[in-house]
Amino acid sequence: MKTAQRLLSDALIQEIVIEAIGKIFCDREPHAQELLTQALNSETDELARDILDDIIDNAALAREEHLPLCQDTGLLVVFARLGVDARLESCLRDTLEQAAAIAWQKYYMRDSIAPDPLRGQLGECEDMRYETDTRLPIVLHLEQVRGDGLSLDLALKGGGAENMSAMRMFNPSAKVDEIVEFVVDTVVNAGGRPCPPVIVGVGIGGDFELSAILAKRALFTDSDERGTCYRELEKDILRRINERGSGVMGLAGGSTALEVRILTAPCHIASLPVAVNLDCHAHRHIRVEI
Repeated sequence: MKTAQRLLSDALIQEIVIEAIGKIFCDREPHAQELLTQALNSETDELARDILDDIIDNAALAREEHLPLCQDTGLLVVFARLGVDARLESCLRDTLEQAAAIAWQKYYMRDSIAPDPLRGQLGECEDMRYETDTRLPIVLHLEQVRGDGLSLDLALKGGGAENMSAMRMFNPSAKVDEIVEFVVDTVVNAGGRPCPPVIVGVGIGGDFELSAILAKRALFTDSDERGTCYRELEKDILRRINERGSGVMGLAGGSTALEVRILTAPCHIASLPVAVNLDCHAHRHIRVEI
């Protein structure tokens, strides 16, 4: 017997997404807040401690006043898992982009999206026009899973940390230390530009684009989701970053990174892709289940 599909209305999805954006634009993920407090408690450099104090105080004020945690209110990135027994009222991308447009106006968030990535250098083009009054462009990763629900990982991703990302196609015979050095160098060479202390997402395996997706998705996972196989490697990379890094906001101390998170996927025997994606200390992320 065929299972009856559960209808997920546009109105329900938009209501939940708008509320979720309203939570994260002014407040970081709770675990990231805990990591910052741990960094403050373990930091010995006076300047670094002062900056960490300011970062934590700023978050408390943003939460209390319901104001943006950062002036860069980011690009909405969504990892969606849609159950095979769920039915949508309309296109999920349209629904989410409409919700984003409403949220951006409701919460007075900065519109940081350039519809034409080359900013009109090639002249005006009809294909580049976007109905920004009713929809705000987002990045959507959609996966089909069992069940009749919709799970959404929502993140407001700032430009500074995103710009410091890197990807490299390694020789499949590469040693673990080569990969570790690549990740560490990526973070250390970024200096203060990604607004450290950062969370480091690493994607290993898959192919060119999947490694980058894994790196970004890793940012929004907890340790249980990532398993135990790479846990010691995560700790080793974190230690090396904080030994070599330039510290809080690239200025002082030993708290360049808060956590390293690795996701992996099988890959072709001739390839070993590795990607690194950084997120700043704001780390605005939430998961909602519908």
